[in-house]
Amino acid sequence: MTDKEQVDMKVLQQKYMELQMVQTQVQQVQKQAQMLEAQASEMDSVEQALDDFTRAKPGDAFVTLTPGLFVKARVENTERVLLNVGGGAVVEKSVGDAKKIVHGQGLELRKLQEDLMLQLQKLAGRAEGLQDEMKSLVK
Repeated sequence: MTDKEQVDMKVLQQKYMELQMVQTQVQQVQKQAQMLEAQASEMDSVEQALDDFTRAKPGDAFVTLTPGLFVKARVENTERVLLNVGGGAVVEKSVGDAKKIVHGQGLELRKLQEDLMLQLQKLAGRAEGLQDEMKSLVK
């Protein structure tokens, strides 16, 4: 094997390892984007639940504890809700204010998802470039 062939082989191995790293990054970014989509969809569901809540009348209602598990409760006020603001803190908000907050969170999640998609496009472009470089080394 000539010196040039040895150098080409080393460069090819480096490109291959870099390609594998890029592919791993692509998979991680895809997972993150999927998680953000799930969270954004959850915010949409919360918004819909708030809309439904505003149409409810005070009285007995079924309250979801977890999907498929309910308790019977008495709703006395359909104009205000308790909103978890993190760190174990809960604040009372009007339904409209709570809906604005949830909507803003959904928008932020979708913005983060868009940023990840741009990052994914850059990674895909880098992977394609590495494949082209590897092809030219093999010739």
